[in-house]
Amino acid sequence: MPTIEQVALLAKVSVATVSRVINNSAYVSDDTRQRVNDAIERLNYQPNALGKMLRKESTQLILVLLHSVDNPFFSKIIQGIEEVAHQHQYNVIICNTYGDLDREQHYLNMLKNHLVDGAIFISNTTSVKDMEWLEKHYPIAQVVEYYHDCSSAYFSIDFYKASTDMMNILLDAGHKHIGFVHTGSSSIISAQEKFRAYVESLQQKQLPLYSVYPTEVLFGFSEAKAQAEYLLNKHPEITAFFSTSDMLAAGIIDELLVRGKSIPEDAMVTGFDNTDYSIISTPMITTVELNSFDLGSKAMEYLLRKISDKKTEPEYYFGDYRIVHRTSTKK
Repeated sequence: MPTIEQVALLAKVSVATVSRVINNSAYVSDDTRQRVNDAIERLNYQPNALGKMLRKESTQLILVLLHSVDNPFFSKIIQGIEEVAHQHQYNVIICNTYGDLDREQHYLNMLKNHLVDGAIFISNTTSVKDMEWLEKHYPIAQVVEYYHDCSSAYFSIDFYKASTDMMNILLDAGHKHIGFVHTGSSSIISAQEKFRAYVESLQQKQLPLYSVYPTEVLFGFSEAKAQAEYLLNKHPEITAFFSTSDMLAAGIIDELLVRGKSIPEDAMVTGFDNTDYSIISTPMITTVELNSFDLGSKAMEYLLRKISDKKTEPEYYFGDYRIVHRTSTKK
């Protein structure tokens, strides 16, 4: 592998001059710059990217924090982030936190040590107080999950309204015993708003609540199946389920089918997010579709503005959503 010293020798200049050319310094004549560039091309010399990065104000890197890439819902958000990043010659570092605060803080050291230009939180375990501190010192944005009482920018949807729409599908079909299945932390906004919509929709009609509201962050098919099994054993009168993701809905459907239930004739199930789970499930799942790509791209566009101008005011954006009717419910 060629070295900077070999480039300097071939171009007949000093190592310092080669360094100035690499870093686009104005203090180099056109003739010298051409000789150095010719030598770099001839030797196929690749400057040390980290060293070059540290000499610049910008690293051209963005940190993206999320619970786990195993959750298919996150993929389109990341695509939106990466598309805008690519258009502006930025690279994206994706870090899985698995809901572990220590792991998240470890990754955030990259932001605090200026090894990245900004950070996007798709999900986080950082406290509101710490998020406020980060907002004051670094370019950050929240996507989908956010804190109501935090001033940092967020890009999400109105989860309460969307969840109320889903509950109305079940209520309008005549269901009076509706179970709620969720396996995420109760501290995240989507969980809070979905649960609030579930509770208030039933309370308005003076109907009973059926839910197991966990504190652990678990997003799996098997956890949903287990919750559905528990609720149905305890409350066999349940005839419908509102679940907070398509993966969970698929787990519920599996449990209902094991029990010999016909869907949607005997029981109805709704999901959320319109992921592949909603179309590979049998029956296919009625769900909420977010424009996830749009949320990711808008968050990245905002972050670039914030990086360019630290005085940029935080933005708060609610994107569109639509109800996708499929065969897990009756119209």
